[in-house]
Amino acid sequence: MNYDEIKIDLSKILEGDVTIDTQELVNHSTDWSLFKIMPDMVVYPKHAQDLEHLVSYVNEYNAKNTPKKLSLTARAAGSGMSGGSLNHSIIVDVTKYMNSIGSIELGDFGTQSTRENFSYPITGKATVEPGTKYIPFEKETMKHNMLMPTFPASRKLCAIGGMVANNGAGEKSLKYGQNKHFVEKLKVILADGNQYTLEPLNYDELRKLITKKTFLSDIVRDIYELIKNNWELIQSKKPQTTKNSAGYLVWDVIDAPSIEAFEKGSGTFDLTKLIVGAQGTTGIISEVTYKLTEHENKEEMIVSFVNDIHQLPKIVNVLKKHDLDTIELYDDNTFKIGVKFFKDFIKDKGFFQAIRYSIRFLPEFWMAITGGVPKFIVLAESADNNPEKVHQEVLKEFEDLQSEIPNLKSFIVKGRASQKYWDFRHDSFKLLTEHSIKSRAEGSGTRTAPFIDDIAVNPEYLPEYLPRLITILDEYKNEFMYTIAGHLGNGNFHIIPLADMNKQQNKDHIVEISEKVYALALEYNGSITAEHNDGIVRTPFLPQMFGSEMMSIFTKIKNIMDPKNIFNPGKKVGMTKEDIHKYLA
Repeated sequence: MNYDEIKIDLSKILEGDVTIDTQELVNHSTDWSLFKIMPDMVVYPKHAQDLEHLVSYVNEYNAKNTPKKLSLTARAAGSGMSGGSLNHSIIVDVTKYMNSIGSIELGDFGTQSTRENFSYPITGKATVEPGTKYIPFEKETMKHNMLMPTFPASRKLCAIGGMVANNGAGEKSLKYGQNKHFVEKLKVILADGNQYTLEPLNYDELRKLITKKTFLSDIVRDIYELIKNNWELIQSKKPQTTKNSAGYLVWDVIDAPSIEAFEKGSGTFDLTKLIVGAQGTTGIISEVTYKLTEHENKEEMIVSFVNDIHQLPKIVNVLKKHDLDTIELYDDNTFKIGVKFFKDFIKDKGFFQAIRYSIRFLPEFWMAITGGVPKFIVLAESADNNPEKVHQEVLKEFEDLQSEIPNLKSFIVKGRASQKYWDFRHDSFKLLTEHSIKSRAEGSGTRTAPFIDDIAVNPEYLPEYLPRLITILDEYKNEFMYTIAGHLGNGNFHIIPLADMNKQQNKDHIVEISEKVYALALEYNGSITAEHNDGIVRTPFLPQMFGSEMMSIFTKIKNIMDPKNIFNPGKKVGMTKEDIHKYLA
């Protein structure tokens, strides 16, 4: 395959950039995952028309050339941890040019709820291109005191396209859910090379669309028939956790209690659910329309120090009676490793700022030195625009905790006192990641090894589940240090081992540990990935989670939406455990 000739061809039809420069290829061969795949070309499209021309070119080229085929893998900020944006052939980087923020519309768009009994208003909508970083987008929406609240922990680094493609979420997921709950509609380049607008349709609108002679109408008809003919199987395989990014979100496409109810006028058919979380395997996103909600800027937090693991589900059960934004957790290893790498904090923040930062944590550092750090630190935050209202709500939460769990050490904090816990929660991950990037560049040293980084089980199982999980991890403690942090309210834990990944013995254990950890999560009806998605690292384990019949449904979805397999091949369906070994960096 002659990429010099392909570059010449593409340069004639695209306004964006086309490169086969070695350094550009190297820059796009890694992300935050454990993997490395050298692409053959990088394209920076300028707009949706470039994407249309690119897909059409690939179709024409592949029709003339066999057996080797071109493929297109969309990439945004490259902050994913599953290897989802790594592949051979052509990487389509949308961050260079497709990063504009469009209209922001204010209004009363009703309410929605992702937790029973707790609704929130939709006060706006905003359009944005997929290469836009999240923080600039948030700055624009915040000018109107509005927020797209399902941002991930990597909010300072990630871009919109990756958030949607991974069905991202973060610390506010307890109240607001995942990206799928805030995507209003999408513009997408589908496999025929045309851009289409995808949005929810009622049954009459669906029937009208199917009568048209377009690639989209064919997709909609075939996906609808697939769901209709396999309704019971699909619903039975829907993950029972409150968050999930594994597989295709096919159980969410029809928002109705049954096919019969939908055909009688209940609910909608929403094809965006097969783009959100699909990691670019079903089309390339060219524009996102997000729902927005009012930003509640008065916050108070309850901090709990927990040593008895049986208290964790009790804390969740008590607090979920209230309208909280977050119930977060990090473990003692997170704190101890933060202390271990504290010199990197100084380099990152500067000496005097690091000292000020440290002074705020003097009680906690003293606990670390004297061995008194609690096993888990739980952060439960409530927010409202009325400071008195949020204060009274937090007092009720605190009273309930004291009444139901009288020996729990908890206290109320706000302002700077609460911010330090969020700072540590976010900075410790940033510190470890940057330490890892440095170690990876130098080709030596301990670095983060995200491969079991996103499991979820419902909180009621935690007293049984967590000790068994820790037992598995401790089998490898001489090779892998690990931290546990995450979204306690959803039972979603980020386990980030640290290991010297230049040692072959550590690489050899990746699949072995994954098999054990995922088998345990599935024993408790969990998900192998709540928000980081499948990519290279988890696609091979999807049959373990869903079974062969459901994997057949996923394969049919891929074949319907991408019949020539040009979009990010291998992800969601097709990759094996051997591929994990093959692409480990």
